[in-house]
Amino acid sequence: MFTCTWTPDIPGNYTVIATFSGSAGYYGSTAETSFYASPAATPAPTATSQANLATTADLMIYVVVGVIAIIIAIAIVGVFIMQSLRKRL
Repeated sequence: MFTCTWTPDIPGNYTVIATFSGSAGYYGSTAETSFYASPAATPAPTATSQANLATTADLMIYVVVGVIAIIIAIAIVGVFIMQSLRKRL
């Protein structure tokens, strides 16, 4: 028995032949096996995280500030309208 870890450079069919020529105490022997080496799998692309994106908390702050700015603008316009109506009376 023999074991080996190997990554072939070229995918395809391979045949492995082992030959033992023998010794003074053993007869010679030969064994053969074959296998197919698949092409190396390409790694899946990893998702990249995007930086500098607004979070939900950031968006809520922008909405609240915008609403407050609109309320202040309406109040200022209301004050100018009331002053112009008082001058006419």
